[in-house]
Amino acid sequence: MKMTRGEMQDLLEKFASTNPQYRAALLANPKAVVEKQFNMTVPDNVQIKAVEENASTIYVVVPHAVAAGAELADEDLEKVAGGATVKGDANCSDSDGAMNTVVEINAEFSLL
Repeated sequence: MKMTRGEMQDLLEKFASTNPQYRAALLANPKAVVEKQFNMTVPDNVQIKAVEENASTIYVVVPHAVAAGAELADEDLEKVAGGATVKGDANCSDSDGAMNTVVEINAEFSLL
C-alpha cells in the first residue's frame, strides 16, 4: 500500500489514539516507530518530533517554505520529474521536501 505524507500522519494519529502502547512508543522514540511502521530509514539529518496535545493547547503545523529564488539541484529535479517512488527511502537521497515521497507501509508492524 502506497501513501502520501498526509496519509502517513493520519495513520500515526489513528494508531496513537487507539493503542496506548503505540502512543507511548511514538512519544518516546518517534523516529524509530516511523522507521519500523513504514519500513524505511529516515536520514540522520531529518528529525521526527511527536508532540502530545492536551485540552488547553492546539498545535498548528506550519509547512516548510522554500526560500525565494531557491532551486532544486539538477539531480533532485530529475528524481521529481521522473516520478519514481523510492521504496524504503523517504528522503529521495536527501532532497528537500523529501517526506512528501510516497512510501509503502509495513502492515506487519509490532511494538515488540
